[in-house]
Amino acid sequence: MKPMEENAPRPGVRTGIPLKLSAETLATPKLRISVGIGHVYKDKADGSLWTLTGLRSGRAVILVSATPGGGTRDRVPVDTTLADDYEHVGCDHENHCCTEHRTHVMPHRGCMMR
Repeated sequence: MKPMEENAPRPGVRTGIPLKLSAETLATPKLRISVGIGHVYKDKADGSLWTLTGLRSGRAVILVSATPGGGTRDRVPVDTTLADDYEHVGCDHENHCCTEHRTHVMPHRGCMMR
């Protein structure tokens, strides 16, 4: 078996079995902003950059400042605060696994697979 390249895309798992979504999942409104580990957002109020480093239950996230020593914003609601007060400006491929672009980077900082 050939080892994967350091930044090679990981193949998706395909079982052929359709996934049946619950009524609760189907009733949940779609997100108004792109959300994923490693996504970078700009605060519309002051222009500061924040990286999404964690997902919380209840559609909330953890943001860490791109500026060293800039702090952390925990339990930021996705549907209100993140969608209204931040602008998605890109992804941090150097330090995080990016599910949107199906890229797995090394080392596994910010990766739920570590």
